[in-house]
Amino acid sequence: MTLGGFIAARRKVMRLTQEELSQRIGVSKSAVAKWETDGGVPDRDNLKKISEVINVPVEHLYRFIEKDGILDVDLNANITPDVIAILESYGYKVIRPGDDDSKKKGED
Repeated sequence: MTLGGFIAARRKVMRLTQEELSQRIGVSKSAVAKWETDGGVPDRDNLKKISEVINVPVEHLYRFIEKDGILDVDLNANITPDVIAILESYGYKVIRPGDDDSKKKGED
């Protein structure tokens, strides 16, 4: 079973419509429909809200995400120099492949 299938099944067990679930979470009905048909994955905050409404631990929902391989993505595939520049402008430290912190600090 996928995360979307689980959310849909649990919602139905609780006798909630997509509209009612969406109102309790604070999202649109179309967002719930998208998640339930595996067209997208709720963000962290919405996963927490869903877990509270359908009365399951949030860790249970994360297991579906891990099992489906949704988190198993190559993050380097979408990191362009422009993205790196934006991240660094917000104070993030970007470690590029081959960079070695000890060389930057002058330590051997």
